[in-house]
Amino acid sequence: MDELQQARDIAIGLGGSITDNGVGFITCFATALVTDHYVTLVNDFETLTAERQYRCAIVITISSLL
Repeated sequence: MDELQQARDIAIGLGGSITDNGVGFITCFATALVTDHYVTLVNDFETLTAERQYRCAIVITISSLL
């Protein structure tokens, strides 16, 4: 399973809603604390990066930034 799919599965498991985009997805959670935890977890992946925006996280593949 690729890391992007793993990140999606984790977000869903944490109760996040998913909105796909071309190079990743946006996921929103019930609290900012869950979002912070999720962003920290995703940033440990080799091919992904995440940034928190309020209670949401923007997850994209690093290669899309190059």
